[in-house]
Amino acid sequence: MILHKLMKRIDILTLFPEMCNAAFSQSIVARAIKAGHLEIDCHQIRDYTEDRQGKVDDYPYGGGPGLVMSYQPIRSAFNAAVEKHPAANGEKPYTIYMSPQGTPFTQTVAKRLAEKERLVIICGHYEGIDERVIEDIVDEEISLGDFVLTGGEIPAMAVADCVARLVPGVLASDEAYEKESHSDILLEYAQYTRPETIAGITVPEVLLKGNHADIERWRLENAIERTGRKRPDLLEKYVRREREKNLYYFDNSATTRQWDVVTDRMDSVSDAVFANPSSLHRAGFDAEKELNAARSTILSLIGGSDSGSLYFTSGATEANNWVFRGILGANPRLGKHVIISAVEHPSVTESALSLKEYGYEIDTAPVDRDGRVNLEKLTEMIRPGETALVSVMHVNSETGSIQPVEEISNLVRKLSPGTLIHCDCVQSFGKIEVNVKKLGADMISASAHKIHGPRGTGFLYADKRVKIKPLLYGGGQEGGFRSGTENLPAICGFETAALKICENQAANLPEVQEMKKIFTEAIQSGLRTYVINSPEENCSPYILNVSFPGLRAEVVLHTLEQYGIYVSVGSACSSHKKNRSTVLTAMGVNNKVIDGAIRISFSADNTLSQCEYASKILVKEIKNLYAVHSRVNKR
Repeated sequence: MILHKLMKRIDILTLFPEMCNAAFSQSIVARAIKAGHLEIDCHQIRDYTEDRQGKVDDYPYGGGPGLVMSYQPIRSAFNAAVEKHPAANGEKPYTIYMSPQGTPFTQTVAKRLAEKERLVIICGHYEGIDERVIEDIVDEEISLGDFVLTGGEIPAMAVADCVARLVPGVLASDEAYEKESHSDILLEYAQYTRPETIAGITVPEVLLKGNHADIERWRLENAIERTGRKRPDLLEKYVRREREKNLYYFDNSATTRQWDVVTDRMDSVSDAVFANPSSLHRAGFDAEKELNAARSTILSLIGGSDSGSLYFTSGATEANNWVFRGILGANPRLGKHVIISAVEHPSVTESALSLKEYGYEIDTAPVDRDGRVNLEKLTEMIRPGETALVSVMHVNSETGSIQPVEEISNLVRKLSPGTLIHCDCVQSFGKIEVNVKKLGADMISASAHKIHGPRGTGFLYADKRVKIKPLLYGGGQEGGFRSGTENLPAICGFETAALKICENQAANLPEVQEMKKIFTEAIQSGLRTYVINSPEENCSPYILNVSFPGLRAEVVLHTLEQYGIYVSVGSACSSHKKNRSTVLTAMGVNNKVIDGAIRISFSADNTLSQCEYASKILVKEIKNLYAVHSRVNKR
């Protein structure tokens, strides 16, 4: 892509200016310089030395082989170059040092450098340059690859030539910038010229017929084939980009795409910290340090560093089961009465109901039309000295309704101080504030794959006052409460995802709110028949639940899927079950509305343009489905 704001001058600081000048005195770059599209000036560093013998190098402190280029000549040459052609705004030119330790040079880097008004490139020699040159004037070190040359001139010429090609007017046509290897990930397609047959090899017939559409199609196919054969790593990037280009994923409450930085962290840990954290040798100790660091990080993110412990699990489903199957078993004196809300995730509801066979009574606290717990009814249910546990999720996974957990905790503490409080924070951790002290919860659970981390890992936080009974027995990992070798790569990936999403939590909220607004306004302005089930207030911006009465949600889902738009029907963990949504049922939504309900859930990875496109398609297809529905009913 040709950039609008382009660098037009390059200064090269070198000990061999004749070498560089020769490279730019011929061919395309020379013509561009002559035409005034570009200026390249080579400066002899030796001309600026203050040493009587004309030396530009010296022995390094600390000893070692070879010489190092000195600070003074390079700095003086740099000053002279800047003074000779000062920038109108007085800005320092972007300065590069060609170094095998630098950023690998790619076409993408070239495009970035071409955005600079002016470049200065420093060519090193001997054993390098005084580090203070780099600290004082260098903005970026760049490398041509993992090899060492006799000097920086050849790399500097390569960089200057590559960047110069991006200046308008340097090449004969704009098309030449794009249809070449590395400009758009793929390698360039095969090129042929006259005659038609050489050495028994004939030009592909499609190139001879003059059908431009067929030629373009062949060139793309040939570029893909050549890239796969010569550079499979680039083909992988191309396939991924094309897949994501046509993917409009709005099922983030079910699971999120794992971030590349998370995958990189997991790969690094798998490779370098592969020992068992329970082993007594140094490698095991290093693994244990990583494990404990991840634990400390996540504890600090939820404000529980000094109040409780955090145990890594296979996910929130296991953590929720542990609360009911393990913790209640370890606290028999608390009583055998449990309260859960009517809109909990199945991993809470079914775990709680399974306790009936052990003599527990399970009460379900009703909710209002917005899906929030009826506090008056909850108050009536609490039995001081008998209610062992109250479990209320923070953000509902189907509607996004935010429960008043802090108010519920205060209520429970006042009426029954010994009662434990559990909060499923799967849909809130990393998206809105989750602080165990503010929530007043004794236990919270979460999963990594909801925040762009890996599947198969999560945590259970438990306050110091909570007694715990293991679900798994064996090697005594996780403080003796969850045996089995920890999945350290996944746990470290969880830490990386948690840090990133929590650091950007406040910044992400306005953008996600805008995404939800785009869909809501498109539905409200474009359709007459709809019901928005997500409450207007005290609702997560990450979730929008909307119904189209008279239509089947599964039909809507598969219709949108044809456009690469992915939404969900209810909670993904229970969407394969034929029963209607227990959440919408508990909220008092009638069956006709429930049957047409879809969930649109967002991530900071979504874009506003994706939302604009997907919301328009949604409205268009819902209109079409209602039209078909109307015709069918008239027959």
